[in-house]
Amino acid sequence: MKSETIYEIMLSVLSEDATEDEHRLLNEWLACSEANRKQFEQVGELYRSFETVGKQNDSEYDVEQAWMRVRNQTVEKKKKFNLKGWLPYAALVAIAFSIGLYFMNRPAEQDWTAEADVLKNINQPTLLLDNGERIPLKQDSFSIQQGNMVIRNNLVGQLSYESDREQPSDEEKLSWNHLVIPKGNAYELELADGTHVWLNAESELSYPTRFAGEMREVRLKGEAFFDVAKNPDCPFVVRTDEVAVQVLGTSFNVSAYQSEQMARVTLVGGSVAVKANGGEEFRIVPSEQFCYNKESRKSGIRVVDTDLYTSWVKGEYIFKDAALEEIFNKLLHWYDFTVRYQNEQLKDKRFSLVIDRKISLEQLLELISFTSDVKLERSQGNIIYVKQKREEV
Repeated sequence: MKSETIYEIMLSVLSEDATEDEHRLLNEWLACSEANRKQFEQVGELYRSFETVGKQNDSEYDVEQAWMRVRNQTVEKKKKFNLKGWLPYAALVAIAFSIGLYFMNRPAEQDWTAEADVLKNINQPTLLLDNGERIPLKQDSFSIQQGNMVIRNNLVGQLSYESDREQPSDEEKLSWNHLVIPKGNAYELELADGTHVWLNAESELSYPTRFAGEMREVRLKGEAFFDVAKNPDCPFVVRTDEVAVQVLGTSFNVSAYQSEQMARVTLVGGSVAVKANGGEEFRIVPSEQFCYNKESRKSGIRVVDTDLYTSWVKGEYIFKDAALEEIFNKLLHWYDFTVRYQNEQLKDKRFSLVIDRKISLEQLLELISFTSDVKLERSQGNIIYVKQKREEV
């Protein structure tokens, strides 16, 4: 019996909407093995969990739709996306992984952990001081003195700067530090003015240990989310190789990876002015995104769902009707792998997914394979081969 058929029969029985034939087929399948019976018990637990999630969610929720949303193949038609309405589906994925439900007959003794794939134990976030000293930022608390500033690192991976005196002199030397975050990591930083920065994987931020003069300026490579402390007399400026963003006090995301063709500034709150190299200045308002194409050197503004571009701050990726190539390009900053496609058409397969960044690469591949008609094979050297699934006979 095809796997997709038994899933549909399970759903019909659990939702008390099954025909006599479906009950008979399920009973025959359950009689085949203990593994089948155990799998059905797990599906039942999962289904009842969805019902609980639905009752707790304010929005209208259909358990059957949630199940089918995860089981179905790639999304072919664009649909309006609302994060609140999507949460039940995210809960479905989280519950499925938490109880180890993959429907792929994997050996029970396998230990799939994120640590094997995410390079936390190999490359650590590192702070480079202006004197050339390198400080690995492990998950340990410490404090060091740099000039008149005290740098503190706490147990949950947050770095902060505080002055050891009430009013430092503007004549004191201005020191610049450099925070480097490798693949598979993220870090939170509190600057001397109280601005909070969340730095994403494969990103770098250069900044002064304190701000002096009429402007607060930092330099970014990669991606970061900024929650800027308000100071009407001293604008905050983020510079990348392609664009400059100027604000007084607001929250926004800047994505400017050198490996990507597009640079994006996504505004969550407040107002910002954005200017690409040699281009005109744009002002954007909340829920707008400034886009700059490095190849064509063209700029533009569009309205977006900001959660799709800022969810990484909370430890997850949200994709809505996104092409497989786009998804993998983003995940490449977090996981260590390369991709090979069987044909060009596979790059444009569409997906709507919520991915917890704590899951391993193996779990990620299972999730994408389970919810689509593509087959993902992992070989030595972490090369992922993307192929079209063959129809089961």
